[in-house]
Amino acid sequence: MDYETLDYNRHRWNRMLLNAFWFILLISILLESLYLTISAVPTDEFIIRYIIRPTLLQLGILLLTETGLRFLKPRYQDYVIIFASSLLASIIAYVHITINFLLIALFLPVVVSIFYFHTRKLVFALSNTLLTVYFLYFFNDELNSTVTLVGLTTITVMFLSFSLIAWGVMLRGRELMAHLKTYFESNQQLLVKTIWMDKLAKMDALTELYNHMTFHEYFEKLIEQNESNGLPLQLAILDIDNFKLVNDTYGHRAGDAVLQRVSELIRNKTCANDFVARYGGEEFAILFTDKSEADSLVVVEELRQEIASAPHDSLHGKPVTVSIGYAAYESGEGKEIFFHRVDEALYAAKSSGKNKTIIAAGRPIEIQLA
Repeated sequence: MDYETLDYNRHRWNRMLLNAFWFILLISILLESLYLTISAVPTDEFIIRYIIRPTLLQLGILLLTETGLRFLKPRYQDYVIIFASSLLASIIAYVHITINFLLIALFLPVVVSIFYFHTRKLVFALSNTLLTVYFLYFFNDELNSTVTLVGLTTITVMFLSFSLIAWGVMLRGRELMAHLKTYFESNQQLLVKTIWMDKLAKMDALTELYNHMTFHEYFEKLIEQNESNGLPLQLAILDIDNFKLVNDTYGHRAGDAVLQRVSELIRNKTCANDFVARYGGEEFAILFTDKSEADSLVVVEELRQEIASAPHDSLHGKPVTVSIGYAAYESGEGKEIFFHRVDEALYAAKSSGKNKTIIAAGRPIEIQLA
């Protein structure tokens, strides 16, 4: 697993770490100011030695780090942050070299490297820490005189031990991230399967339209919306004429091809807000929700004419026709009565010659096509 390519915001974390360094600088100034009130060192000397000089050094380091984050490539920015933490810790330890326990501040780069979950950066941080310890020991007389070689060895072992613990934390973090990645991938696959199964449960496999059950679920909701909000609602039921003859003459595979072609023509003619379903067998249902009655009638009649003129390869180029029953919902009539009215209109279209659209109650359609 390549942890360099994990989906985390490197710039955000580096920004947070650098903000923490600025906070450390402010805390250092505050603590030095408090020590000024109890220190036996002359005030002018204390201010220059413990406040102004280290503050300017740390300020320069932080400004250079800010520049690095702005202009360096992302892969170098982590190392800049670690190196900056090492320099800041070195200044703190050097300024108070007689206070041995402040050497623990040199462990700051190792702590910072843990944020990146990368062994190479931990090694880089530990190298900075040990180099700083040895540099201070061999080139600072005060530290050299107060810390023996045994003490230096102890400090080294302590830093190595802490670094091993940090490495263990990083390994545990990697395990957790790998587990989370596997978990999320599994959840994603499960979600895709759930969506796919839900789609299969709602769709007709042959025509890729909604199925009978989904039509009635949606139908009921649209009627509720019409009753409560006045949502426009019209229903058209289409039935392919003489479809049994098609199956008997050309075979069921040809019949399936006809169903697919008719469903394609319906999809192409309707819009996203129209609900189209294969109601059963050779019957299709269309619910219109965003059109006036006149506009939806135009769509229905144009669709009937397009179907009647479309050749079918499976029928040797011959077309099929559809009969259509149509009605607009009347407030208060309910689902069953509304559907029954449209179904009766469809029956009237079939029994009066086929290949026509009949509005519920048997009134012939009278619309002007553009």
